[in-house]
Amino acid sequence: MTQIAIDGPASSGKSSVGIRVAASFGYGFLDTGLLYRAVTRAALDRGVFGPTGALVEGAVTTHSRGAEKLVQLANLAEVDLESGSATIVVDGRRFEASELEGSDVERAVAAIAAIPEVRAALRTVQRQTAMRGGVVLAGRDIGTVVYPEAPHKFFLDASAETRALRRAIQRGFVEGSDEHQEALRNLIARDREDRDRLVAPLRAADDALLIATDSLTLDDVVGQIVQRVRSSSHVT
Repeated sequence: MTQIAIDGPASSGKSSVGIRVAASFGYGFLDTGLLYRAVTRAALDRGVFGPTGALVEGAVTTHSRGAEKLVQLANLAEVDLESGSATIVVDGRRFEASELEGSDVERAVAAIAAIPEVRAALRTVQRQTAMRGGVVLAGRDIGTVVYPEAPHKFFLDASAETRALRRAIQRGFVEGSDEHQEALRNLIARDREDRDRLVAPLRAADDALLIATDSLTLDDVVGQIVQRVRSSSHVT
């Protein structure tokens, strides 16, 4: 039983690929971004944020009261992998992935993910999950920060244009529509935030296999990863 780390920017296909790779080996799968989204959802529901998505107490800083509440929620996060795909639990409340896709979560999650204490708390949860073995973890810093000792590391990438089109199609929007263009703007902004973040910035681990997915199908990417894992270990 081993660990497989799949990193990459937003909408690079990490979750779709990770689910399929995990199924190929009978492993559990954790989209680590859901941890941040679940904390964000819990914070929104508890009124930590105002109507515009800003913290009620002011800016998102380490020492603001709002940030302290976020850290408290992060420390109460858990991962349930019993069904194979992860269910996130925050302070006893179980969150399904479908609950974490709202535009309000999308607007607030990057700021929350940039708080060092929130990242530290959720990093502990992710490491504990990885140490169980038999798991695929997808995120932005699995191979570099969360679990750098993972024996199998992959970094998926694609242009912002390719990723925005995929996201638009996935959500039923027409190519070139306002929604498509908004998705592109959001991805470019999220990429900048992730790569410029002082804590655990987005980058490929030095020993990760980089896979550019622009012209590849889902089957192509999954096949590359499964073949690589099987050829470099005793996993069957």
